[in-house]
Amino acid sequence: MFQIIRHGTKFDFIGKQGMFLAFSALLMVGSIVALFAVGLNYGIDFQGGSDMILSFEKPVTNKQVEEAAIQAGFSDATVQRFGSESENPQFLVQTREVSVMNEVKIKEVEAEVLKIAKIEAQTWSAEQPDRYDLTLDKTINEETLEKSLVGLGLESVDVEKVDTGTGNNYVVRFQDLGARVRKGFATALPDAFNPDTGLERLETVGARVGNQLREDGLTAVLLALIAILIYIAVRFDIRYAPGAVAALFHDVLFSMGVLSIVQMEINLPILASILTIVGYSLNDTIVVFDRIRENYTSGRGGSNLSDVINASLNETLSRTINTSITTLLAVVIIWTFGSGLIANFAFTLMIGVIIGTYSSIFVASPILLMMDAWLRRQEEAKALRAKNRAPTAASES
Repeated sequence: MFQIIRHGTKFDFIGKQGMFLAFSALLMVGSIVALFAVGLNYGIDFQGGSDMILSFEKPVTNKQVEEAAIQAGFSDATVQRFGSESENPQFLVQTREVSVMNEVKIKEVEAEVLKIAKIEAQTWSAEQPDRYDLTLDKTINEETLEKSLVGLGLESVDVEKVDTGTGNNYVVRFQDLGARVRKGFATALPDAFNPDTGLERLETVGARVGNQLREDGLTAVLLALIAILIYIAVRFDIRYAPGAVAALFHDVLFSMGVLSIVQMEINLPILASILTIVGYSLNDTIVVFDRIRENYTSGRGGSNLSDVINASLNETLSRTINTSITTLLAVVIIWTFGSGLIANFAFTLMIGVIIGTYSSIFVASPILLMMDAWLRRQEEAKALRAKNRAPTAASES
């Protein structure tokens, strides 16, 4: 049977624990610096914006689609080919905009309204950008206001008088983003884009929803770590739990640091890959811990815990490396031949598999040994206090 690591190896992992823990600390500091100095590139899922899938009836290039997006008014758009190469290519276009209206445009609309009537009250928010509520000092003709606002370059405007019993109240509804996309791309690429069928999907996420998703994602990771801490404490022993959670935190923080450095977009698939890393790393750590407990309770590997950990790590080393290499082969192939979201997902998993393999050997086990030493000192101190109290109690009686 082929073995990368031969049976009977005796690497001194624990003897080098100081060096590896120092290296891990350096990785953590570097990751924290990267997160604060560079920051994460939050995608539309966590910051708000729009995803659209466009199909074209003739071959077009990324450059042509980017120029068309800019011409349509999406200056911040990112473009990537979606799906396979074909005569009818599809592209994923992402932009921070969720509406034709923004804070600058609504000021233009307000100025146009003031030409017709005085505004007594008005309401507009970025969370509901396609609606503008007005209270005017007089009754106006809705069609007059509509024509005036269409002159600002808006594709479609609907003005409706609202009868509330008091005041002259109006609701202005602007065109949806889809109409702007269809018109913009049909104008920029008339031979390739069909406005009736070209927009296959349009999804928008408001800024408030994006912030909520970001908070929920962070909560999901923290709850996963807490649940794992409790599980390890019950499944094994309290001395095992801190090492497992520290290794998971180490893996997640390093992965996020790498994503910060390469400025990969953080979205829901990336969050899923982070949680997958947590599961993979935990699985590897559990295998190692299970062998340590088995050897320690049976007396194999010696009575000293550091010797038992060394023996257990050597026994599971071949399995650990073989599993990691097998997983890496699959992930690297997906990353190499995939594109878009699936490639980003695979890249994150690739980083996680590498760092997860490292942490299960060089982070979790040394912390287990440190936790065991600390608990033994606590027990010795407790026994010493009890011994000192005994003579005092006897003399008092």
